[in-house]
Amino acid sequence: MARRRGPESSGGTGCYYVVVLGLLVSGFLIGYLNTGSYEAPAGAGAPAGSPARNLRKGASQKHDPEREVQVALEEAALNEPLDPSTWGKIPAAVPEGAAVDCSGAPPDGYPTKWAIKDIVANWNPDDMVVPDQMYQSVCRFDYATELAQAIRYRDAEVPFQLYNVPAMNEIARKWADPAYMRRKLGASTKYKCEASNPGGEVNHGANHFMYTNGRAAKNPPIKNVKLSWDDWLGKVEAAKNKSILEPDSRFYFRFSATSASDAGSGWLFKELTFFQPKPNIFFKEPKQQRGIHCRFGMTGVIAEAHWDGSRNMVGQFYGRRRYVLVDPDDSCDMYLLAKNHPSGRHSEVDWSNPDSWDKFPRFPTMKAHEVVQRPGDFLYLPTYYLHYIISIDTNYQCNTRSGKDDRQAQVVNQCTPGFTKEKRDKKKPKRKE
Repeated sequence: MARRRGPESSGGTGCYYVVVLGLLVSGFLIGYLNTGSYEAPAGAGAPAGSPARNLRKGASQKHDPEREVQVALEEAALNEPLDPSTWGKIPAAVPEGAAVDCSGAPPDGYPTKWAIKDIVANWNPDDMVVPDQMYQSVCRFDYATELAQAIRYRDAEVPFQLYNVPAMNEIARKWADPAYMRRKLGASTKYKCEASNPGGEVNHGANHFMYTNGRAAKNPPIKNVKLSWDDWLGKVEAAKNKSILEPDSRFYFRFSATSASDAGSGWLFKELTFFQPKPNIFFKEPKQQRGIHCRFGMTGVIAEAHWDGSRNMVGQFYGRRRYVLVDPDDSCDMYLLAKNHPSGRHSEVDWSNPDSWDKFPRFPTMKAHEVVQRPGDFLYLPTYYLHYIISIDTNYQCNTRSGKDDRQAQVVNQCTPGFTKEKRDKKKPKRKE
């Protein structure tokens, strides 16, 4: 596929600049990009000589024509396509998934789905060893060359991935530097974060995070904790020598902004320009945006399967995150907790423990598919599309929502006890067109 190039530095300032540009483009930029020296692997920060730090140093230097050209090229390099191999292994799609035709309108039966028992047998959610193949059939679109196709899929309300967004490429490179994040978040500012509670109601393990709505619960599945950026980094480091099964070893770091005027977190709207509520691929209804929400996960962390009542665009800024996805048409097979349950609209099943599935006879054959998000990727989740999320390594994700499409409201309501008088063991309702 064609690769989108970053903005070019302007000429017209004399032969000197032409010569300098030629040398830098052929030497510095190409060599730098090929080595991937700025894209730090998961768990590492940007090196001391990286463009982010060089740019900061350059701001205070005296007028230097050669340095100014280099800075301009470094800024352009931030927008260049990311090298996915830097971030670790991504499984190939099984042959049936790789055969999906993404060139036109979403084909009948898109995305291809498989029984959840096969997906889990191939790659158990509690297993951090990445297999060679996964059950992926979601289309990936290059922002530079396939934007029209991506918009077509968004408007059809089906899942897809988008990559090579220049502004996102820049942010992913910057956020790889812990020092950069410390300046944005503050070294000591405390944020409302989460820890799992393995003994809590409907909690399936020390690395499993089950949402709770805050209603009275005898033993909630998660604990709210206050952590600073440095606190969380310390826990990430400590967890490297601990099993994912060890209690109190895994934490979610969270922060949000509802608008650019939010004290302390409004910078998110200026930083993530693509998530500003404007007509673009990221928003079907910009006026319905409800803030930007970020979750930073530690290796092995699982967010239990659930549906959300709005469209969701999820951006991956650092590390890798795996999504197991279920079409709302199949939601009756995942045994959703009732509306009035503290963890309502979430699956009651422990997806990582097949030995426990005897209590849920329809679950093993439930249809699902999966996808891995890497830095620079966006994942579009239509309204009510169910998702189960696994952190393959330390990773940063932010998402935003924009309105909803109710064509599948009836099916999820009938599969979630308490939304209608229908029982979830009855025949699955037909999808509302």
